[in-house]
Amino acid sequence: MKKITLVLLGGFFLNGCQAPLATIPSRQVETAKITLGGVQSRIKQGVASAEVIDVLGSPNIVTSNPDKTETWVYDKVVTEAEVATGWSSAVTTKSTRTFLVVIKFGLDKRVQSVTYRQTSY
Repeated sequence: MKKITLVLLGGFFLNGCQAPLATIPSRQVETAKITLGGVQSRIKQGVASAEVIDVLGSPNIVTSNPDKTETWVYDKVVTEAEVATGWSSAVTTKSTRTFLVVIKFGLDKRVQSVTYRQTSY
């Protein structure tokens, strides 16, 4: 009986000592895929919509145009904060970067045009 109790407690302590796994919402994982380098090197005229999804993930906005084509918009906003502490005070510096990608597809579901804009403030 004691042996079983020790095994259970041992298993409990082993599991209890593990660091908790950080969970990242799936949207954050997809947004992390959107990079300037990925867009410039892999999203070009003629690329199929399925490959765009492989490279960038799901778009934030999909618009159906009157001519039955689609326009996809990817919008990534990153805000970073840095705290510097001194002897008697702390200074927080925040910066925000945005990256907007607009992809227009033809009737064949292939990229017709890609435009992007990056800002930092």
